[in-house]
Amino acid sequence: MKIIVKKSLHNLFLLILIPVVIPSCQSLKSDPPFTGTWQHKDVVTADELVFNTTRTLTLTKKTYEEIYVIERADEGIISGIIGMKGDLFLSHSNITFLLKELGTCVLDASERCTDSVQWFEEGSQYWIDNIPYFKITVKGDFEVDETTLWLKRDMNNDGDFDDTGEDIEFERI
Repeated sequence: MKIIVKKSLHNLFLLILIPVVIPSCQSLKSDPPFTGTWQHKDVVTADELVFNTTRTLTLTKKTYEEIYVIERADEGIISGIIGMKGDLFLSHSNITFLLKELGTCVLDASERCTDSVQWFEEGSQYWIDNIPYFKITVKGDFEVDETTLWLKRDMNNDGDFDDTGEDIEFERI
């Protein structure tokens, strides 16, 4: 009888210990190689105007924040900012972005864009007015090395990565 009780206590101890130890071991795993801050710069021409654009993408294990700054090349004045942030889900080299907030530039006293971003959650008037131009869930693929992130995202959910801005090479900053 003593042996059965000791064995039962031992099993009970293991049942209590395993759920405590396994999450601790999971937290010791290193961050995925894509975590960090990445940037892509480009020059865009529209209606004979030239714009310098900078996409800054910050990725963690479970979240993302992307800020797209559009600046007049000849004046260095920010014309606009598009911000997106939300949750990130990973499966091998596949990545899914789930949009939770939209951002835009904060205006100064002269009604000009500053480099600060104001964020708006679902349900806000800014979200309601602008969400038709975004996809809430965007799926993609990635490759990464020490300095470069190749990110392909199907931004319009048409099943390919062939559209402008869907296949981007980011550099680690």
